[in-house]
Order: sequence, then structure tokens, then C-alpha cells
Amino acid sequence: MAGRPVRVSRVPTSSRFAAAFAVFVVSLAAGASAPVAAQDGPSVRNAEDLLVVDCLLPGQIRQLGRQASFMSARRPIRTTQADCEIRGGEYVAYDRANYQTALKVWLDAAMGGSAEAQNAVGEIYAKGLGIEPDFGMAFQWFKKAAEQGDKRAMINLGWLYEEGLGVERDAAKAVNLYRQGAGIEDELLYASVVQGELDQRDQRIEGLEQDVAREQAAAEALRAEVSRLRSQLAERRAALASARAELADTRQKLEAAKQAEDPALQRLLENTLAEQESQIGRQRNLIAGLERQVGAGGGMAARLELIDPPLVAMRGRPAAVVRGGPGERTITGRVAGAGEVKSVTVNGTEVPLSGAGMFQAKLQAAEAGTPVRVSATKADGGVATLEFTLMTAGGGSAIAAAETTSPNAALGRYYVVVIGNDRYGNPDYPDLRSAAKDATAVARLLEQRYGFETRLLLNASRLETLTALDALRKTLGENDNLLIYYAGHGELSDSGEGHWVPVDGLSGRSESWISNRALSEVLDTLPAKRVLVVADSCYSGTMTRASVPIADASLDAAGLGRWLREATAGRSRLALTSGGVQPVPDTGPSGHSYFARAFLNVLEDNRGVLEATRLFQDVSASLALARLDSSVVQDPQFAPIRFAGHQSGTFVLQAQGAGASAGGR
Repeated sequence: MAGRPVRVSRVPTSSRFAAAFAVFVVSLAAGASAPVAAQDGPSVRNAEDLLVVDCLLPGQIRQLGRQASFMSARRPIRTTQADCEIRGGEYVAYDRANYQTALKVWLDAAMGGSAEAQNAVGEIYAKGLGIEPDFGMAFQWFKKAAEQGDKRAMINLGWLYEEGLGVERDAAKAVNLYRQGAGIEDELLYASVVQGELDQRDQRIEGLEQDVAREQAAAEALRAEVSRLRSQLAERRAALASARAELADTRQKLEAAKQAEDPALQRLLENTLAEQESQIGRQRNLIAGLERQVGAGGGMAARLELIDPPLVAMRGRPAAVVRGGPGERTITGRVAGAGEVKSVTVNGTEVPLSGAGMFQAKLQAAEAGTPVRVSATKADGGVATLEFTLMTAGGGSAIAAAETTSPNAALGRYYVVVIGNDRYGNPDYPDLRSAAKDATAVARLLEQRYGFETRLLLNASRLETLTALDALRKTLGENDNLLIYYAGHGELSDSGEGHWVPVDGLSGRSESWISNRALSEVLDTLPAKRVLVVADSCYSGTMTRASVPIADASLDAAGLGRWLREATAGRSRLALTSGGVQPVPDTGPSGHSYFARAFLNVLEDNRGVLEATRLFQDVSASLALARLDSSVVQDPQFAPIRFAGHQSGTFVLQAQGAGASAGGR
């Protein structure tokens, strides 16, 4: 990585976790950003006019017979600031992050029994706008809305049960609520740790009493470790704030020295400035490491993951399904927290472990299934295990049939907005080498092979980006599909919220960026039924994968076709990101970023139907194999976007015509 520019959303050193998510759709312009046409409707004076606000529309004068008229109640909606203004609505322009102003819009309707408003109030408390989240209040409002049949509230309530937020953790209730919100039958399984826990419950019943005492002791130790790490994190953040203040003071002195034409003092201050900037970089790296440890519960446990072939939730032990008949197969996995691991064994045979925690093993895949047990032994003697069955899927299986089964002839139109920013012209954000190239390749492939109506934005400003997204309100229909792809710099604000950085973004000025929260609100108000955001960056606002449907590998072709139709019937808001908080290379050997190359490879290799969960699994496998011997690890993430209106379902891509069988790189 030495000498290569580092991409923040795909990389900037301190902000990779920031670049929150994705890219957008419609009409390919090769080489240069297409101009954004003026839109009919509310007058737009600046980018703020295009952000979503909680708007309270005025009541309407209604006539009751010939003798009486009355004013109807005011109606709350979420819409753009410009639209709210032109319709005479009430909103707060510069205080969106204050829960009191948001409650003022929705609370009366919620108290009046509106399920939509009750869910909105629950989300206000769950977001913690301007305050710490109040999950207890969020639970009460989500429950009220769910009891009236609001599907979005059911998904939100399921998330609280799954995470144990404001209510006792209950995996079974969580899965039931997700299924109820999806409105589909038991053939739909969910790719989540929740489902895995339910699948193995019967196998773990015996001995649970003994496990409880052991787990309580471990939890107490974990809490103590997390408390220590949080204390260190607070100290580091205070040190970073102090270093930033010293840096600002040095910059002022340097300007004064330049004006006084004192070259000796100027050189001294320039050296001091360089050292202070280096110190701030070290502090940021230390903070990022501590945040990862706190997020992982203090880094006290190793975690085993199977990357290729991916695991599929079954009604018993999880399975990893390989294509073709019986024979020798290679499995690839990873150990999170590999620095603590002494050895890894697969079915009792020790396998090499790379510095990045990757391992591979060759196994015989039997027609009846091969039991596999992976064990990772820590230096302190602790052992993490992963058990699954390695299964084969022949050419006539349901999994193979998925490649040629159309989910629904009436899936609506497909749009994609692709954003590639690499010419920033700002010393705080160095130019990138592959963002525009990645975006152009993705836009061309989706248009030519998958039939998307494509919009390519290269080196877009904040206003251009938000204008392109706002234009989708008039373009998209209620049954349409939208894919958003983003490549460029990203940032973290002081509050820890992730942002896109447009080419006119300013360092340290979060108001010049585009926040994850603002993007989620835009997605919530777009009419498209199915939305997938793909970002060569991390996205900090996702839910868990529990409410994403995944097909049971035991389904036959007819069952799988039925599953595809059901899984695309509900409203979905999903994000696939390159994930992780550490920097990643801007450009790999192919001239594309590693994530973009993996994404393009999967799309090029697909011959028919590709649903979002399998897209994520295949991208993860391709990325892991490409970086097997590297110390740089990317951990792709896939999940619903929280508070963006996800209810159920998935996103499906379908290769078209002769291009579907070409498939070369």
C-alpha cells in the first residue's frame, strides 16, 4: 500500500467507516458527469431544500352539507424541505436532529391512532435525535403500530426483540415478527444469527443450566473489559481534541509568520505542524482500533466464518452447498480476532492460517453430505467451533435452477444511479485513481447486460448528487427497482455518523457532506418498491441480516420459483458495502478497487437470476479469495438499511439476452 493513495470511503485513513453507503441510477454518460436538468416542481435554492424533513401540512377546509364547514386536522408527512414549503407546511429547517421538533409533527396523529404516525414516533425514539435513544418508548410505539398491522413497525419491533433493546431478547419472537411483516410462508428462511440459534436450540437444551453460570462469569469479565476500553477511548478522544486545538493554533501562528516574512520561524512552525498532523493521524488510528474492540465486545472471543461456499440456514445443522456432484472441494474461511488464535483445525487436521486470519482446506463432498467441524484454539486455551454439513447440488437441483427461473414477469423497471468521485481538488481529500473507472464500468455493465436505465455522475457536487436523487421521485414507479452505487471519499463526523464526501466537501465541515441519515430519509420517501445500495465503503446505519430472506437449499425448483415471487413482493431497502473501518487500497492489480472488481466479476459470471443475498455471498467469496494472502482484510456487509422503510423482501437482478451467456471478464 506504500505510495498508493488511500480511499476513505473506500479508504481515507480516518474516515473509511464514514463513507456510508452507495450510488444512484439512470442514463449512462461515458467519461463525464451528465448535467443535471432542472426539475419541475418546488424551487430549489440550495442543497438543503432537497433534504427530507418532518412536515406538518395545514388542515383543509371541508364542507358538511350546505350549512356547515370545518377545518380538518393537520397531516404529518415526510417530504423534501422545498416540497413542504411550497405546500404551506410547517417544518424546522436546521433542527432535524432534535426529537422534540420531530415529535411535534407526529405525536398528535400517533395519539389519535394512526399506525403510520405511531411507527414514526417509535423511530424518533429509536434514533435518539439529539439525545440517547429511548428503546423502551420505541418499543411501546412500535407495538401499538404492529398491533394495527403496520408491517414496517413489525420489522422494527422484531429488531428490538432480536437485539434486546428496550425489551428482553427473544429470538423466536424476532423471527416471527420478521415473517409476519414479510407476509410469507415458512419456506422463507432468514440469513441471520437468530435463525442459526433457533436451528440449533434443540441440540443445546441439555446442559444449559451449567452453561448459564459459565456465561455469566464470562459476561462479567467482558463487561469489565469493555468498561476499560471505553475509558481508554474517552481518554484518546480527549487527547485528539486537544491535538486538534494545538494544530489550529499552530496554523494561526504559521500564517502570522508568513505575513511577517520570518523564514526561520516559518520553517520551525511548518515542522511543528507536520508533527502535529502525524500525531493526529496516530490518535485516529488508536481510536479506530479501540472502537473496533469495543464494538466486538472487547475483542475477547474469536469468531469463525465460512466464506466459500457460504452457509445456508437449514431446519437442522447449517449447510454449505457446492455445485456439481460428489468429489474434492476447497472450503475457505476466516477467523476474526486471528491474532489471538494459536491453531485452526478442519475435521481434526490442522490447516495453515494467514496473517489476515484466512484458511483453506480440501474436503471430500459426499452425495449424502459431509459433516464438517472447524475449531480455532486461542492462546489462552479457549476454543471456537463452527459445525456444518458440506452438501452437493447437481445440475438439476433447485439452486442450479435459480439461474434460469424468472421471479416475476412484472417486477417493474430497473434504474441505477452510479456516482464516482475521484477529482476532489482539495488537499484534505487526495484525488483517487479508480473511483470514476469503477463507476463507469458498473454503469456500463448494468445497462448493457441487465437492462438498467442508467445515470452516471462523475465528480459530483453535493447539490448535483442530491438533485439526481430528488429527480427519482418523478421517475420511479411503485413497483420499480433502484440500485445506487457509490465510489469516493467518506468521513466520520464527531458524533460518529458516516457521510459521503462530494467533490466540493470541506474537511471538518460535516454540513458540506451528505450524511447516512439524510440518505436513509431520501430512500424512505422514494416510491420504488425495491432499493439496493452498493458502496465501496462502510455503512454505519444498517440493521442485522435477520430480516433479509434467503432460500432454503432443500427447496425444489418449483418451491424456489414460488420463493422468488414471494421474496420480491415486499418493500425492501438493502445495503451491500465493502465494510470495515480500516483503510483499503484505492486501486488493485486490475485497475479497479478490490471490491469493485469482485462486484463486477459476480455480475459478469451470472447467467440468470441473482438475488441480493447470493450477490453478497459471491462478492464476499470473490473478495476473500482475491486477498487470501494479504494482510489487508475487507469484510463486506449486507443488511437492511435501518429507518429507510424496509419491510420485507429482497432485490433481484436478472441477466438478459445473449449477454447473459457471454460472461467473460
